[in-house]
Amino acid sequence: MDDGIKNTLSRLCSTDGGAVMFDEKLSSHNTMRVGGTVSAWYMPGSPEELVQVTDYLRDAGERTVVSGNGSNVLMPDGNLEAVVISLSGDWFTRKVFEGDIVSVGAGEKLSSLISECCARGLSGMEGLVGIPGTVGGALLMNAAYRSAISAPLLRVRVLDGKGRIRWLERDELVFGYRRSSFEKDDILIEAVFRLKEVPLADIRERLREYFLEKLNSQPMDEKTLGCVFKNPRGSSLKSAQMIDMAGLKGLRCGGAVVSLKHTNFIVNTGNATARDVKLLISEIQDKVRATFSVELEPEIEIID
Repeated sequence: MDDGIKNTLSRLCSTDGGAVMFDEKLSSHNTMRVGGTVSAWYMPGSPEELVQVTDYLRDAGERTVVSGNGSNVLMPDGNLEAVVISLSGDWFTRKVFEGDIVSVGAGEKLSSLISECCARGLSGMEGLVGIPGTVGGALLMNAAYRSAISAPLLRVRVLDGKGRIRWLERDELVFGYRRSSFEKDDILIEAVFRLKEVPLADIRERLREYFLEKLNSQPMDEKTLGCVFKNPRGSSLKSAQMIDMAGLKGLRCGGAVVSLKHTNFIVNTGNATARDVKLLISEIQDKVRATFSVELEPEIEIID
């Protein structure tokens, strides 16, 4: 990235509370703690500023990558020639409650939203407990555990690939297993949900039950990207069952290892690289294909 683009980017994001860092370490911004550096890490201060900056970057021919909590994205080793857009500023992480309606920025962490909904006796989000992503990332992949994030959704505001900010109502969107109908270039800005008022004790009990389920079955205290593969369509076996039955539990490639607790997780044992993780993913796919004639599809996004 040349100095002219750096200077313009710094100027554009200095007027509305945004910030940009150059040659930023990617490993500091994802839950697996892997990756090299990125040309620029941009945190917009408002939707209006985001429009200006993305318009400029599009005209300048600069690649952009949107990042949430970095919990479902494998960043590359070396230098990523791009501008990563991180919706982690105050505007994009705010929550506004009006009765049983909550408007929340797409960059807000699910854990924070779930916690506040629980404190207010509002049900509808607790089924997502233990998912370490943001609201926007969860909507893009229709994240779910005991329930899907699309279930209580009313509308979403997006910045589309043509630089327009617009609202999409729930009935304009299609959600399925780990998928949604948002366009590839859409940047989710905020979402509105209708929740249900319930006794506080009831929601706290459900939250505790669901969290303990995850704690007992998944490596939540280790450095992972969450579930690596989608469950195969039309199969009675889940991905984790296939990986386990193929004898891959504990399989290692460099610093990356298939979790002993849940085989659909890959753990960074301390010094894993993105190359280690990709090689391990490929080896798992090869073995499962040979054993079950099934092609495992990654649930995580792999950035090259």
